[in-house]
Amino acid sequence: MTPPPAALEISGLSAGYNGVPAVRDLSISVAQGEVLALLGPNGAGKTTTLLAAVGLLPALRGSVVALGTPLRGRRVERTARAGVSLVPAGRGVFHQLTVAENLRLARRRGGADLDETLGHFPPLRPLLGRRCGLLSGGEQQMLALAKALLAGPRVLLVDELSLGLAPLAVRGLLPTIRALADERRMAVVLVEQHLDLALSVADRAVVLHHGRVALAGRAAELRERRDLVEAAYFGHTDPASPFEPSGSAP
Repeated sequence: MTPPPAALEISGLSAGYNGVPAVRDLSISVAQGEVLALLGPNGAGKTTTLLAAVGLLPALRGSVVALGTPLRGRRVERTARAGVSLVPAGRGVFHQLTVAENLRLARRRGGADLDETLGHFPPLRPLLGRRCGLLSGGEQQMLALAKALLAGPRVLLVDELSLGLAPLAVRGLLPTIRALADERRMAVVLVEQHLDLALSVADRAVVLHHGRVALAGRAAELRERRDLVEAAYFGHTDPASPFEPSGSAP
């Protein structure tokens, strides 16, 4: 069977701050309808990768191609028009505005239907008139996801979904991301600290350490080899491992 085409292709990416790379020669790809978990300890380069992919952080080297469109050097708004949406760490919602006002600002011509989008997050419907700052952390994260989906993305980047949330709230949100990837054939890159939860919804996973790929493989197999995943967090790889120590998994 021919594999689905890559929706997001990152090749040889180096990016960082003040000319110092936090990500070095990173190459990963995500297919249509696939969820890739991007894992690693704090400072591994996960957020840097997402910021560089959408143009919020200039790349030092390498390329980012989404749906056949080169993104490196593009302004963030042009990246969004190319079909790539980012849900940033910290959620990126306007606390002084109501839920409905936040959603209204996120809508754009040719984007997703509002009623259909809210169908994925039923708890938001009775909260449309509530100021966002009064929402719980889980409700704010639902709103952040809904805002990103209203742009009608074909590539969705989610940074630290579980930040500040109870594990129960995360368990409720991650299956929604899995369902969206399946239903919309949307490529998803999920940065997540809860290993078991992330691996339970992902197709593949990549573990970064000091800006490089330490381990990559199929999520179901990595769930069975937590020893390898935990070793990769510390930069240790087993030469006899059946998984890829660097680069992207097939």
